[in-house]
Amino acid sequence: MLSVCKRTRKTVTGDLCLPLDIIVEILKKLPTKSLVRFRSVSKQWSTIISSDRDLIESIVTRSLRHPLLKLPVFIFHHCVPETFFTVSPVFSPTTTDHVVTIPRPSRPCTFHYQYSRGLICFSSFESHLVTIYNPTTRQVFPLPEIQAPTRSGLSSCFFGYDPITNQYKVLSIIFDCDERKQTYHVFTLGCQQSWRKVKGIDEDSYPNDYSVCIDGTIYYSAYRKPRETILLSFDLRSERFDRVLVPQALSKALLARINHQRLVNHLGKLGCICCNDGDTSIWIMDDAKKQEWSRTILCLPNYPVKLLGADVDTFSGATPAGEIYATQCNYFFNKSLYVYYYDMNQNSFRRVHIEGGVRDKTKKRRYCVEVFAIHDHVENIVSL
Repeated sequence: MLSVCKRTRKTVTGDLCLPLDIIVEILKKLPTKSLVRFRSVSKQWSTIISSDRDLIESIVTRSLRHPLLKLPVFIFHHCVPETFFTVSPVFSPTTTDHVVTIPRPSRPCTFHYQYSRGLICFSSFESHLVTIYNPTTRQVFPLPEIQAPTRSGLSSCFFGYDPITNQYKVLSIIFDCDERKQTYHVFTLGCQQSWRKVKGIDEDSYPNDYSVCIDGTIYYSAYRKPRETILLSFDLRSERFDRVLVPQALSKALLARINHQRLVNHLGKLGCICCNDGDTSIWIMDDAKKQEWSRTILCLPNYPVKLLGADVDTFSGATPAGEIYATQCNYFFNKSLYVYYYDMNQNSFRRVHIEGGVRDKTKKRRYCVEVFAIHDHVENIVSL
């Protein structure tokens, strides 16, 4: 068995002696599934595979360059009394593969799912419970509960990755319903394993749960009295909040029907998809420093839009190729399960059937599955 010599920083097996960097280069060429299995060989192997930044970065880069799947990966939230999640490119109501169980809040709640560079963050609006899941290693990491002044507070969580510091962070904003004030908390994966209070923003606003992380900055929308919706940003490295300036027309669109808006990463730029009164458009922040925006009105074909109308409220996000897509948010087994894509350049729709999602009249309607699509999934062997 291979072992690492502390003094020489070399790996030894019998008469064979190899430097650690050579071993890392060998590991880079192995399939990710093999690396995950090899973590159990020894504590030293587990440390190298799960903590060596050069090795981890190479796996992420390889995954980006040679994606294993043309279809997205989905989070399926099975809304049954014993709620559970599955993460898979295909749907199965009885699967035991990639099943994620997370701590159950003491009261009914709505779950939210956020994805960033190989990791998934599960959180609840009604509780302070947050869980991180790595689909590659299948590790589940429940974050410690935030020590908030009251348990009656509502929590908005945002998740992102900063490429400069190589850190994942969770931002939690807790609104105290009794005191009518907010507290701001940050958790950094791999550090002190505890929440830290940070300074908030001098805006009398309340965040909603639509957000996107681009190049180390989390963008999210928030309500502000009287009757205003604004965009805010949180820089993961400096942990500083700022208000994002938006055109008046976009501000009005955000306020009109907040459930019909989505913040997206459109080809590396902040985008906002707005669906109001049959008019669908996408706003793009072309220059993040100057905060200059442009608007494109989408000339959507009638048939696919009418087809989507009964299943979704708006588009769900944007793919790395620039297509915007929609999923059936709530799946009741009454029809086949699809993802719909719209190409703005070609002005064309296409749909992709999710394998396993077939019509089943035997299922009771009260049993539904919430569907969340991930189009930029990468393999990541980082340890939680």
